Amino acid sequence: MTKCIIADDSKIIRMLLVKIMENFGFEVHEAEDGEEVLELVLAQEPELVICDWSLPVMDGIDVLYKLRSDKKITQPKFMFCSLVTDTSKMQQALDGGADDFVMRPFDEDIIASKLAILGLL
Repeated sequence: MTKCIIADDSKIIRMLLVKIMENFGFEVHEAEDGEEVLELVLAQEPELVICDWSLPVMDGIDVLYKLRSDKKITQPKFMFCSLVTDTSKMQQALDGGADDFVMRPFDEDIIASKLAILGLL
């Protein structure tokens, strides 16, 4: 089963993304802050991380930079799912190694299209 980490400080967003990802057959693990994401990546070795930009303890962009700079980590696909609409931040994420960026609001069809592009569906 394909593993995924959902990282968001909003329980509602996590619940929605967990339901969507489980519908697609993913094994889902949840994180509320950036440090928890890093711990879960090491423990679970997921194929995908879906991460909000704004997280407690460590922002999503910092999580991305830490993951991408650590060559000992099996590198998961990394997709931001955020309220961020600033195109310079989106470009910063893509330049930093993110594989995609989903703006909120989103639905199951949008997530499905992104997963297909990433080769995960």
